[in-house]
Amino acid sequence: MIDLHCHILPGIDDGSKNRAMSLEMLKEQKKQRVQAIAFTPHFNFSRIDVDEFLEVRQQSYERLMSVPEVSELGIKFKLGCEIYFSTKLNDTELEPLCYEGTNYILIELPTDQRPYGLKHTLVEILNRGFQPVLAHVERYPYFTEDPIQLFDFIEQGCVAQINAGAILEGDKAALRYIKWGMAQLICTDAHNMKTRRPNLKEAYSFVKKKYGEDYVDWFDKNARDIFKGSYVDEPMLKKPKKILGIWL
Repeated sequence: MIDLHCHILPGIDDGSKNRAMSLEMLKEQKKQRVQAIAFTPHFNFSRIDVDEFLEVRQQSYERLMSVPEVSELGIKFKLGCEIYFSTKLNDTELEPLCYEGTNYILIELPTDQRPYGLKHTLVEILNRGFQPVLAHVERYPYFTEDPIQLFDFIEQGCVAQINAGAILEGDKAALRYIKWGMAQLICTDAHNMKTRRPNLKEAYSFVKKKYGEDYVDWFDKNARDIFKGSYVDEPMLKKPKKILGIWL
């Protein structure tokens, strides 16, 4: 399995606090049979500029790689980031912020209200040859209240990611998105070993029992394709319908 959203780099955001915690999280990823990881620390235009962020991220990565046990785990690593949405994305060089060696870019949206300029910015990113990966889409009320909004973005070429923890907690939005084929990627979004730990294998096992092995194979293939920088398969989209006030 491959984890494309986690906060394991030490001392850079609200995830791992130090190298010891990062190593513990990586050991758990190994136990969960994760073979490759993209490190995705938070990036926010309002807090730090791109060049400074990239330097801080590299320093954190090098501190982690200096721990001998890390290389002994045999996990492949790539750098990336989780960008908090901003219309500044329209005027920013995106390649340094993508998953390393790919044109995929992980974007977090506000959880309170749909941000101004969302459609224009995502379409502009797509037109520039990049593919937005929308982080933990189950969290956004404007999508859960009107899933057609998310459906349209996926049809246009965006990738929708859901968190493993949401699946295991029975989050209704996450499970609906799986049923509708509107979730193309499962990631841990791991921050620590207590409240938000690595749990990808458990989530995949849940999906296999509830929806079947084909879904698991599809999620796994999508993660591998994104890690390699290849195109993901066409989504198994089923357009949500609202009947008597209930989305089906």
